[in-house]
Amino acid sequence: MSIQISKWIGVSSLFAGAFLSDLYAEKKVKMSNMKVGSSSLYYLDGQEASLENFIEHLQQREKEAFLHLKKESVLDDETQTPVMRVALRAIKDFAIPIRARVNEEVKLFWKYFLMPDSDAKKIMQEKLGLSEPAEKMRKEEKVVVEGEVEKKAEEAEESAEKAGETSEEKAEIVEIKAEKKEETKKKEKKKKKKIQENEFSKKMKDYLSGRDIELIEVLLEKKREFVARVRVDMVFWKQEFLLVAKDKKLISDSDLTVALQNAQSVRMPALFMSLGKLHKKGEEYLKEWSNLVKFERIKF
Repeated sequence: MSIQISKWIGVSSLFAGAFLSDLYAEKKVKMSNMKVGSSSLYYLDGQEASLENFIEHLQQREKEAFLHLKKESVLDDETQTPVMRVALRAIKDFAIPIRARVNEEVKLFWKYFLMPDSDAKKIMQEKLGLSEPAEKMRKEEKVVVEGEVEKKAEEAEESAEKAGETSEEKAEIVEIKAEKKEETKKKEKKKKKKIQENEFSKKMKDYLSGRDIELIEVLLEKKREFVARVRVDMVFWKQEFLLVAKDKKLISDSDLTVALQNAQSVRMPALFMSLGKLHKKGEEYLKEWSNLVKFERIKF
């Protein structure tokens, strides 16, 4: 932390912070996603294990997720509780997302950050039921395990959305490879392309205007989905929300989980609106996380 370094080298914390920022920009040091107070942790390449010394600064649910992942080494996202799924997405320093592609089907796993890819691959093979030797498996089937090293909110969102696609088929090949930075940049460029306004987004904007909800910034416009930053007048102040609106008949706990995870990545509560109603599991999830995610059924 910049405060400790400032004491060690005898300079002001402001100067130490600026110095560390320059080193981080030059990629000479790394910076954690975890916060100790309001400060991030800086460390050198190879010192990742030292981050474990600061897990007491995690929230209780995040600490539970860390200990569970450390014990199991690899976790199947689909089998976790909604609370655990949100917590795993929050501990980005310790939980590395990995997508297992079985033919055209995708499953999301979480790897403990200190586990080698080769060991994680073996565990995932077991969880996917790939116990037979590779040469005995059918040649027409294939599995590719892609390790997502870039820890960005967009990638976590993409992984969460694809996590619902599952497969029990066996395969011939299992590979682990890091996603290239060029591919990540291409994904970001695609997301930044201007999207033509559709009927659903027009109705959402009219609805927000009629409710005196201030539309700050539109983040996503699709045929059946609308995402934006909004500001709502509360009793004593104005509160910003990450609004996620979907044209669906039934909203599941997974929908709310992804919305909350995205909202937390930008440090906002989530406001979920839909033309449909909540699934029973969605209602249970909403009760547990009512302080961070709100739901409103809308009518046009």
